[in-house]
Amino acid sequence: MAGSIVITHGDCDGVISAYLYIKHFMKDMWPSNISVIFTQPWRANLDFLRGYREGVDEVVLLDLALSSELVKEILRVGSNLRKITIIDHHVSSLEFINQITANNLLKNVKVVCEKAQSCPRLMITSLKISPNPYEKLLVDVADVCEGGEASSAEVTKLADIIKLSIARDPGDYDFMNYLLALLMKNRSVESDDIVSRRYKTAKFVLSRLLKIMSENSISYRNVVKISTLSLPESRIFAGLLGVGTTELARMYKSDIVLVRSEENKVVVTVRTLDDKALKLCRDIAKLGKGRFGGHAEAASATLPELSLQEVTDLIVGVVGGREDILQRKHKI
Repeated sequence: MAGSIVITHGDCDGVISAYLYIKHFMKDMWPSNISVIFTQPWRANLDFLRGYREGVDEVVLLDLALSSELVKEILRVGSNLRKITIIDHHVSSLEFINQITANNLLKNVKVVCEKAQSCPRLMITSLKISPNPYEKLLVDVADVCEGGEASSAEVTKLADIIKLSIARDPGDYDFMNYLLALLMKNRSVESDDIVSRRYKTAKFVLSRLLKIMSENSISYRNVVKISTLSLPESRIFAGLLGVGTTELARMYKSDIVLVRSEENKVVVTVRTLDDKALKLCRDIAKLGKGRFGGHAEAASATLPELSLQEVTDLIVGVVGGREDILQRKHKI
């Protein structure tokens, strides 16, 4: 049984975060005494509950936007653990940190939660890690995966490969563990056959997604573009939707709001050129009686039991007033 559990976000940022933390602080324990669990913020509490077992003495949470449900699980088992470490760069997590640290309910917890371009960037600056050249490259890659600008073509290419190979199937946590193993064993990610096949497939699917998002777009005041996807479309492109929204914002130098149907809910993904995405999602979630999370410039909201049109109208009201007329465009 693993003595330690590392729970991390199942994306490019999260894989690199797990690699850096394990290599610098838990290398002697990997892989036999560490259970690595990849998850998504919306279900992190469920995977925490699933992964926790009696006998575990250390839990590390990386790059996970905190929620009240996840905090509840941390507090429930925290007193049984020797050590809890939480490292996160999501701005939305800040409001939950006080619930963990208040009144010294847990004396064994270490929290590093600050705004940063990526979780690996936060780790380098806050944990006194002295990275080697390849680790510096991976931190730059994580920054790009989180929407930052690339410093070189090498960074751009590797970020694209890791990000899209994961996004091809965001529920394939075995593949994320495979990527982690490649990094831990100092093997080339970009020349790996399995990674390459997934990347090429995802690249093709992404091009189709961008075309559909453009065709389904609504232009509002020439300030923000709202795109909608039906439930079948949302299922087809699952995993690439966040990447697609980011790419569209870059391509057209415009704020992008993607509204998509899922089972019994509508999910809103926002990318803005400045730091207003999280505020927009907060306001949307408040009006739609949903929940939100993310970063200042990249965030999302989940709204129950509303139609795509209802959510689109709600977004228009949040952005600038319901009296304005939306003009649908077939091309951005």
